[in-house]
Amino acid sequence: MDLKKHLDRAEQALHRGQADFSAELCDQVLDFAPGEARAAELLAKSLLQLGGKKSLLGKLGAGPAGFAAGFSKITKNPDAEARARRRAFIKDPGDIRKGCSWAEALERAGYAGAALGAFGALSESDVMAAKQAGALAHAQGEVELALEYYQRALDVDPRDTDALRARKNLAAEQALRTKRYDEADSALDLLVEMDKPTEGEE
Repeated sequence: MDLKKHLDRAEQALHRGQADFSAELCDQVLDFAPGEARAAELLAKSLLQLGGKKSLLGKLGAGPAGFAAGFSKITKNPDAEARARRRAFIKDPGDIRKGCSWAEALERAGYAGAALGAFGALSESDVMAAKQAGALAHAQGEVELALEYYQRALDVDPRDTDALRARKNLAAEQALRTKRYDEADSALDLLVEMDKPTEGEE
C-alpha cells in the first residue's frame, strides 16, 4: 500500500467535503499502520467534519466496538484496544469522548505520534484534548507546538488553571532553551518576569 498516496487522496477528499471517503481511506491506512500520525490526524478531522452524522462506516452502531475495546484493555492488548476505540469513534463521529478514548489508547499502545495527531485534531473542539495534545507535544520535545495547544485551550477557557500553569512553565523552558535569559539584566529579572501573572490568571 502506498501510504502517502492514500493519505494525499484522503486530505484532498476532506478539503472537498467528502469526509466519509477521507475517513474510509484513513481507516485503511491505520489498519495497515496503526501508528501513522498523519492518518490519525486526518481521520479525526474527517470524523469531526462529519459531526453528529453517522458515517458510512458506522451504520451498525458503536456498541460492539466499545465492548471490544473494554475487553482488550482488560486483557492488556493495547493494539486491539486502539483498533476497537477507533471503530467506536468512526461509528459515532459526534462523540468527542470516543475520539479522546481512541487517542489515549494509541498512546498506551506506544503510538505517541499518532496519539498527538488525533489529540491535535480533536483539540479544535475540546479543551481536554487540547491540554492532552500540549502534554504529548511537550513530552516529544515540541515546545512551540505544545504552547499552541495550551493557548488553544485558553482561547476557550481563559481561566483554565492547568493550561495557564503549563503554558507558563513551557514559556520559561522555551526562554531558557533559546537563551533569551541573556537579554535580561540579571537572573533575578528573568525570574520576576516569569512569575508575572499571565492574562486571565489570578
